[in-house]
Amino acid sequence: MTRIDFYQITESPLNEDDLVCKLCHKAYEAGKKTLLLTSDVQHSERLDRLLWTNQDESFLPHDRQEQEGLITPLLVTHQADPRGERELLINLSREIPLYFAQFERVIELVTHDNKANARSHYSYYKDRGYELHHHSL
Repeated sequence: MTRIDFYQITESPLNEDDLVCKLCHKAYEAGKKTLLLTSDVQHSERLDRLLWTNQDESFLPHDRQEQEGLITPLLVTHQADPRGERELLINLSREIPLYFAQFERVIELVTHDNKANARSHYSYYKDRGYELHHHSL
């Protein structure tokens, strides 16, 4: 069964974009093929740029569109195609994608701006019996 992790940014100096980059780097280092599902095209573009510039000393291979016959370690998109061999979904969209259960793990972020939406997602997963974990940062 899919493991669901909620990462809540509280009083930490860490912002949402920094946390997303950190989670993507950890997933890449662990060899986890990741889908970073954003809320819209502008969000995808911003994170795409940020992933290229976030850490000067490291490289995070990612793309915004799958290439024929190639699975990019990190796919950044707001229109995800659930096909492929991906283990991790980082869900930054307002919705829970219908195909979330195909992933080994789903990460949801909780920020000051999306608490109501995050509560709704939490209830959805809990009502369906998923293993939930909470991390305060």
